[in-house]
Amino acid sequence: MNPSSPEPSPPGTPSQVLSVRIVSLDYYMAPPVPGLDISYSPFHCEEVEEVPVIRIYGSTPAGQKTCLHIHQSLPYLYVPCPEELLHNIERGNSCMTGLLSDLEKTLQNRGPAKRKHVHGCSLVRAKKLYGYHSSEEIFVKIYLILSS
Repeated sequence: MNPSSPEPSPPGTPSQVLSVRIVSLDYYMAPPVPGLDISYSPFHCEEVEEVPVIRIYGSTPAGQKTCLHIHQSLPYLYVPCPEELLHNIERGNSCMTGLLSDLEKTLQNRGPAKRKHVHGCSLVRAKKLYGYHSSEEIFVKIYLILSS
């Protein structure tokens, strides 16, 4: 056994955490790996052709060079959701579908029209980022497959 390698953990003990000092990161688009990647878009109701994979370049505390490939991590953005849309489910669904459709059309006008950009959305509670806010508000969290 290499003296600089850490001892393996005995069975039944928690595994060690990988620690990486990040030097650089980027992403690439790749076909989804079955069982590993998100392969279905609830917004488009179809299989996705490509998904983003984040690459993290760095080194461990022991000096080993690393390149990590992070799957199932989609870029997203938050859009404030008016409270009244929560009281009328039909109107709320219609508004969110319209928002996602408009966003998809806008993003498709900036690049190849066949590419899908919007993956789906969910409602979340969060505090606004700027300024002091004592309470959480409702936001639409929009997940993107391809960011431009």
